Amino acid sequence: MEKTFLLKRIRVQASVFLLALLAMVIGSSLPVLADHHGEMKALTAQDFEQIRSLYARYNQGSDFRDVELFLSAFAEDAVMTREGGNIVGMEELRADRERRYQGKTGDVGRRHINGSYIITPTEDGAEARAYYLLMDVTVRPPNVISSGYYEDSFVKTSDGWKIKHRTLYRDTLD
Repeated sequence: MEKTFLLKRIRVQASVFLLALLAMVIGSSLPVLADHHGEMKALTAQDFEQIRSLYARYNQGSDFRDVELFLSAFAEDAVMTREGGNIVGMEELRADRERRYQGKTGDVGRRHINGSYIITPTEDGAEARAYYLLMDVTVRPPNVISSGYYEDSFVKTSDGWKIKHRTLYRDTLD
């Protein structure tokens, strides 16, 4: 009788311990944001989807030479860092796109493809790292002409999430 009671008690304690451990693991893996009181809250599914849609705006804006779609992914004071330095603010981003597109519009024959998103919260918004492949689709079979990854910081504005700072890292063949 006493042995049965002891075994039940051990099972209950083990169950409580495992539940507490599970709660700690799940709780520590949830993304969080600091609100204005310094309290932490999780990014919502909508936050994740809005951030991921910025990649699509950037990609399709570039692939179809659509300046406005491309720029809609960025905050007014955004910075893009890539080989050759920084492009700072909306005016410089617009000038860079106009220089690249040279007045042409429409399909450029390239496709940006992103994957392996890691989106995490920060005190000021969120940050992410994602891989990219750049494909030339004017040849058969299409081929990869560039690859690398983006490191991004995002800010939530009155117009939704926007890229605050994007750093582009290209893979090298060296």
